[in-house]
Amino acid sequence: MDSTRRLPPCPKMLPIIGNLHQLGKLPHRSLKNLSKIYGDLMFLQLGSVPTLVVSSADMAREIFKTHDRVFSGRPLMYAAKKLSYNRCDITFAPYGDLWRETRKIVVLELMTAKRVQSFEVIRIQEVTLMINRIAQATNPVNLSEFALSLSSNVVLSVAFGTMGSVDGERDGHSRKFHKIIHEIEYLLGEFNVADYFPKLAWVNKFNGLDKRLDNSFHELDTFLEKVIEEHLDPNRPKSHHKDMVDVLLQIQKDPNQAITLTKEHIKAVLMVCF
Repeated sequence: MDSTRRLPPCPKMLPIIGNLHQLGKLPHRSLKNLSKIYGDLMFLQLGSVPTLVVSSADMAREIFKTHDRVFSGRPLMYAAKKLSYNRCDITFAPYGDLWRETRKIVVLELMTAKRVQSFEVIRIQEVTLMINRIAQATNPVNLSEFALSLSSNVVLSVAFGTMGSVDGERDGHSRKFHKIIHEIEYLLGEFNVADYFPKLAWVNKFNGLDKRLDNSFHELDTFLEKVIEEHLDPNRPKSHHKDMVDVLLQIQKDPNQAITLTKEHIKAVLMVCF
């Protein structure tokens, strides 16, 4: 960090760790309390990472509207790099041609009003199935579990198509995938020393994080690979609607696309849905 630059107010730092010790177990509350002292725009040194903390709507608007290009970069997060297929998605990819074209695919092909409307039949089918299962139950039911199962099955059907021919098989796919997603969410949110001290990334080989990352990525990649291969099978039963894998595979064949859409890109884009 250039010491001659004018930086926003900053709490007193400690050697090596900077301001990390001031975040506490609830970082959002710690940052709010610090902003009351140091203002809506505050500088923190988190290990080796210089960080700008924005704590007001006006400042956020200034950054994301007036100076959006300046702040359009993404930090290189240790777990995210692996789990996003080396930052091939729109969440963790650095700003540039790849990010712009990938975002265009998501916005103009996957999330259009027409596309969302085409999935209405799936939502109706899944709600009907849930109501029938509740009606047929002879014992008290846990509505929270039914609601979670409903949302999971809708998202999986929209993204991947039919995930099994019977309820038990479908629920099994749903539970398996969301177990993977739950572990990934944990790993992305867990404190990782490599995010703040990149030269200490070797520590993850001893604290178990590397192993958990490798296992989760393997399970995720195996699941998505199987889904894509099933969609490429010429003998696959025809569906009444195109799911997101169908759309992405169709885009992959388009010679006029600005970027080459690899399998890794498709897998990374699919993860945006979750």
